[in-house]
Amino acid sequence: MKIGLTAAADPQARTAALLDARAAALAARSAEQEQAKATADYLVCACGAERYGVPLTAVAGVGPEPACTELPGAPPALRGITALSGAIVSVLDLAACLGFDGTSERGEARGHLLRLRAQEPPAALVVDRVLGIARIDAAIGQRSTDPESLGRGLLLGYAPPGSDRTGEIVEGFSLIDLPALLARTLA
Repeated sequence: MKIGLTAAADPQARTAALLDARAAALAARSAEQEQAKATADYLVCACGAERYGVPLTAVAGVGPEPACTELPGAPPALRGITALSGAIVSVLDLAACLGFDGTSERGEARGHLLRLRAQEPPAALVVDRVLGIARIDAAIGQRSTDPESLGRGLLLGYAPPGSDRTGEIVEGFSLIDLPALLARTLA
C-alpha cells in the first residue's frame, strides 16, 4: 500500500496507512524466511503405540501387507519373502527390527507394507498402519555427532509434537535411519 498522504491529511488515516505498510513488509519478510528453511518429508507409521518416520524419498509405494513365505532359519525381523510387481522382495517387520515383540503371529497379515526404493536386494517394511506424511525441518533428520544423542543407533532423531508443518501429524515421532536399519537386518 502506498502512503501518498500529505502532512495536511487526516493523522489517523496516515497512522493507519503506516501501520498497514509495516504489517505488509513484516509479513513478506516472514514468508521469505519460511521458504528459505529446508524441509524433509517423512512417511509416519505406527508400530504399536510408537510412531516412526521413514524418509518419503525412500518409499516406492504403500499397500496392504501381503502373505509372506517364511524362510527357514530367518531372523525374527525377516517376516519372509513375497512377490511384488514381478520381483521377489524381502519383507522386514519394522517393530522386530527395532527390538519390539510382534503383536501378531508370523505369516499373518497385520498392517501396511512400505515398498522401498532402489534396494538391493529388494526390500519392504511391515508396519501396523501408515498415519500420513509429515514435513519437518531437515536439520532434525541429520545425524548428530554427539555420542549421547538419540542418533547413534537405528534412529536419527526425534520430531517433537507440533513439528509437522503440514499440521497432519500432531504426535511426535522418531526418525528411522533406513540405511543403518537395512544394513543391520539384511547383512
